[in-house]
Amino acid sequence: MKKINLSKIIIIALVMMITACVTILISVKNFRDKVKPSAMTVVINDTVGTLDGIIGAPFEFAKDKANDFNDLMTTYQQNAKLSKKITKMTDDSNELEALKVENEQLKATLGMKNTLTNYEKIASNVIVRSPNSWSDTMTIDKGSVDGIADDMIVMSNGGIVGRITQVNETTAKVALLTSDKSLENKVPIRIGSLENPAYGLITGYDAHRNAFIITQISSDIKFTKGNEVKTSGLGGNSPANLLVGEVIGEKENTKSVDREVYVKPASKFDNMQFVFVIKRGLSEAQ
Repeated sequence: MKKINLSKIIIIALVMMITACVTILISVKNFRDKVKPSAMTVVINDTVGTLDGIIGAPFEFAKDKANDFNDLMTTYQQNAKLSKKITKMTDDSNELEALKVENEQLKATLGMKNTLTNYEKIASNVIVRSPNSWSDTMTIDKGSVDGIADDMIVMSNGGIVGRITQVNETTAKVALLTSDKSLENKVPIRIGSLENPAYGLITGYDAHRNAFIITQISSDIKFTKGNEVKTSGLGGNSPANLLVGEVIGEKENTKSVDREVYVKPASKFDNMQFVFVIKRGLSEAQ
């Protein structure tokens, strides 16, 4: 392969530069003297202009790409700032929603407290409610040292939600009335007025109807939709007149003790943070 003669290239470049300079000087002089440039001058000017365009093209390309890169980086930084702002707004919105729910819970708890003035009660927080047993149990932060005992009724969101089934010193386990373990959920109730009552037991929960199942009913009284249901106070640590819910229907073709009445719960089970454990009515013997 033939070696490149660097000295020849330098000499050619110098000749071209000198020629260009001379051409420019001649062009300037002709312009001042208003003399029309010669054909040779025109050719040289065109050649120099072409060479200048060829030599300058890579630099212009690099300059354009650098500007594009700077624009891209600016856009990326702006997007990153916007993304942080959106994330913060989302977090703030979620926190606000959580505070709103907690505020509603506190209001409901305060309202229920004002309606339970005839009962000795223990306010408590729900500390454990596992997704695996969401409908069955939960744990509260009060126990035997606070006066909690087995079978005590637990209320939240305006109505009864379960009863105590296991007591430790500082915590207690609550069996929820939405559980399918009906033996733990039996709660004696009264349907209708004190003058003409019917008694029965909460023995189950119908998830499709979102309703307690009342059985072992003591009367053939015909119930109507909206009849109020409260605890009867006839069993163990179950004080009377605690709100359970209202009648929404009855299973067809059942009679006497085989009757099954459906009661819509007064309480909401999906979000319980605060509860009251009912020890007894204040009018009961201590």
